[in-house]
Amino acid sequence: MRASRLRGALAIAAALAAISCPASPASARITVIAPAPGAPQSALQSASPGDTILLKAGIHPGPLRIDRRVVLRGEPGAILDGGGRGRVLEVAAPGTVVEDLEIRGSGRRVLTIDSGIYLFRAAGVALRRLRIKDSLYGIYAERSDDVAIESCDVTGTVPPGAESGDGNGIHLWYCQKPLVRDCSVKHFADAVYLAFTQDALIEHSRFERNARYGFHTMYCQDNHLTGNTFAYNLAGCAIMFSNRLRVARNDFVHNRGSRTYGLLLRDCSDGEFTGNRLVDNTIAVFMDDSNRNRMIGNLIEDNGWGILLYSSSDGNEFARNSFLNNDYPVALDMKYTDNRFDDGESGNYWSENAAYDLDGDGTSDVPYSPVSAFAFLSKQYPDLSVLARSPAVAALSVAERVIPALRPSEAVDRFPRVGPASGVRADASIRRSAPRPAWLWVMGFLALAAMGMGGLLFGRQLR
Repeated sequence: MRASRLRGALAIAAALAAISCPASPASARITVIAPAPGAPQSALQSASPGDTILLKAGIHPGPLRIDRRVVLRGEPGAILDGGGRGRVLEVAAPGTVVEDLEIRGSGRRVLTIDSGIYLFRAAGVALRRLRIKDSLYGIYAERSDDVAIESCDVTGTVPPGAESGDGNGIHLWYCQKPLVRDCSVKHFADAVYLAFTQDALIEHSRFERNARYGFHTMYCQDNHLTGNTFAYNLAGCAIMFSNRLRVARNDFVHNRGSRTYGLLLRDCSDGEFTGNRLVDNTIAVFMDDSNRNRMIGNLIEDNGWGILLYSSSDGNEFARNSFLNNDYPVALDMKYTDNRFDDGESGNYWSENAAYDLDGDGTSDVPYSPVSAFAFLSKQYPDLSVLARSPAVAALSVAERVIPALRPSEAVDRFPRVGPASGVRADASIRRSAPRPAWLWVMGFLALAAMGMGGLLFGRQLR
């Protein structure tokens, strides 16, 4: 009796499991769709969960809406075209996969969030190997957790520097644990914008030539940036009201302009910034009201300002970084500071510091103050920066070395290194463009002088 009851219970459990389980891959269908108006949407409406819709090469008119878990895949040459109206592809089904497809031609209305791809409450969606172009927003996800965006090329229509441009490449709002990997995003207002998004992983991607920011966050916590490149933007990264960041092995390069930053931190605390390269930016790192961050082992080279630190920032630590050939390695607006420029055992390398090391331990025998009087003054009056290389400023720098009382700030590196960390120098791929040969400038000046002399002689003949 007991055995029969046990067999009956097992049979009922197996039946319930079969009902609750999704369709197996063996039972999933593959439907091939040739380009024709309405054909993709009709196939999606008749598909079962787990089916694959394969779009053949050619232009498939949009828009499309996915409301069940399917795989939407394109053959080489398959294009989904929105015709400049609304959202090209809308995904409202968790677990959907979209891959190997070109998506283009969204509308231009911000209020309706016209996008190449729009996700709403669709967790676990995978977007792979997509080419998205000519769209106001490339990918817009709202309340969609565990979204994975991989190997996508997203190109907008906003020219670099056009701050009035609208639309972001990847826009995530209230999403948990999203992944962006191996992507290229350019020509948007912001390449990536995160709001109220936690535990994001952004890695091995390139964000360049955007009108505003390569990466922008508002009210986001515990996010990771690893191995990315942020180049030729108004700011490489603008991190605001976001804490516990982990930023490692990224390149912030060639972000130049009147108010341009490699890394901008506003109200950001308890972050770790390690092994990054900040090269050829107007301001490499800007910090305002950001506390208890650690910047360890970074390269800060060929920038206007290396670290621009406001008095609202406290308890930050800078150690084992290499500051090379910056106009102003550090600029503060405070005399007394609790920000530390060593970790108690090791400091930073400063190319401007004429360090000497009598005991040969790799650490200078004399502490170094990285904040010069002119850097302190130009922080208050930026227009004075045109005098940075003047003889008067050079004389002031010598006087500061001889008379320590002239130093404007108590910020000091107690253990300055006598050489840069090995293996951190910027390679040719991220250095600034090579300067033109000096003889070109000489010839240009000679040509202008000859034209001026010719004008004078011609004027005298007319008299």
